[in-house]
Amino acid sequence: MQGKADIHVHTKYSGLHRMGVLRFPESVSSPEKVVVKAKEAGMDVVCITDHNSIRGAEVAQRASGCIKGIEVVKGEEITTSDGEVLALFIEEEIPPGLTAVETIRRIREQDGLAIAPHPFSLHCPCLKHLIDQLDLDGIEVLNGGHIDDYSNSEAERASMTGRWARLGGSDSHYLKTVGYAYTNFEGSTAEDLRRSILKKTTSAGGVTIPMTDAIAWSMQVVYHSDILILRSVLGLDKGETEDPIRLKVRGMNAAQRIGALFGSLVYLTPPIPFIVGMKSQQLFRKWALLERTDSQSMGPIWHQ
Repeated sequence: MQGKADIHVHTKYSGLHRMGVLRFPESVSSPEKVVVKAKEAGMDVVCITDHNSIRGAEVAQRASGCIKGIEVVKGEEITTSDGEVLALFIEEEIPPGLTAVETIRRIREQDGLAIAPHPFSLHCPCLKHLIDQLDLDGIEVLNGGHIDDYSNSEAERASMTGRWARLGGSDSHYLKTVGYAYTNFEGSTAEDLRRSILKKTTSAGGVTIPMTDAIAWSMQVVYHSDILILRSVLGLDKGETEDPIRLKVRGMNAAQRIGALFGSLVYLTPPIPFIVGMKSQQLFRKWALLERTDSQSMGPIWHQ
């Protein structure tokens, strides 16, 4: 029997995304809805890997107890000083800012698995050729969030050595895209997934997200933030909450709220989201060309 696992999914516990001078949630997806969506997408296992947090994974694991036919793996996408590292099958949060070597050491202390997400990304912190020097269990050869023609193809090329398990993950920040890219593995349980990664018998399947969904994600997080800000301004956001986005809004001062509302109003005005999307694709093509020619004049945006 062959199972499917989305090994790279974000929820509203992933913190803030930078969009120019604006800051918006990386995701507004609730962990509970992510589990339901993953099952609907045909996944047997879903790994919740929020940025520098295991809180969303803990919520998702509790929710999965009431949802038959799918298991949740607790994970974390950790920001290291060398690029991002995915930790799977961990129980305790690992702090950001450490070296990749130290981060992987701490993953091993928990008997977790260390994965290189989007190792050749043009726009996310990545390990690039440092993967050759690290004690990694696998690398993402298909990351659903990377729609350029360079990142995944370069990871696929690097994986041909057979040194690592070849994995796929949606890198979903938007509920609709959960399960777009996934990992095929022998069996159907989380333990089967773990065993297959260690045996290097996995393969990647699925597709990258279309630009229309990438644009829809950006509009959703902006709109969702605006609604919460307006509710707060009108005094409608009351009562205790553990929702990370509501807590962030409550911590904003009046000037920050006004600035966020004005900036989002500009961004949501048609056709600006679509222009931003098209410009992003143009930049990706330019960066890909520069990477392929080893140009030093410019690099991925996270290096700037």
